[in-house]
Amino acid sequence: MMKYFYCLLFILCSFQLRAATLDVEIQGVTEEGILHLAIYNSKKVFESDRGDKPGSQPGIEAGVIKKINKGTYRGSFAIPPGTYAIGVYIDENENEKLDTNFLGIPKEQYGFSNNAKAFGIPKFEAASFVLDTYKIVQIVL
Repeated sequence: MMKYFYCLLFILCSFQLRAATLDVEIQGVTEEGILHLAIYNSKKVFESDRGDKPGSQPGIEAGVIKKINKGTYRGSFAIPPGTYAIGVYIDENENEKLDTNFLGIPKEQYGFSNNAKAFGIPKFEAASFVLDTYKIVQIVL
């Protein structure tokens, strides 16, 4: 009986050891609103996401949707080691999408990991990073 208990304990500890910790800090939040933060493990999903489908979906490893105030947001995520990219926006009017003007330029604050910049969504390679065991990612809006 104890042999089974130790096997089960070993298996459970193995799963815990495989998780890595990702701390995310978003600086420069100038307006209150709903934070939409997604941690992508898929190039295809990252590069096609327009901020109009909030919530969980394949290609997104983790994320958060929550009301935040001005200032800095800090969050911590336990996810498997891998290559990821982060996309974030602040939904100021709480209509569950990233609002843009007639040229497609966002009217609400947004940002990406590595502070990647592009006209539109940056390439996954520009925003991606490798998470082994622990990493802090800072995004300036």
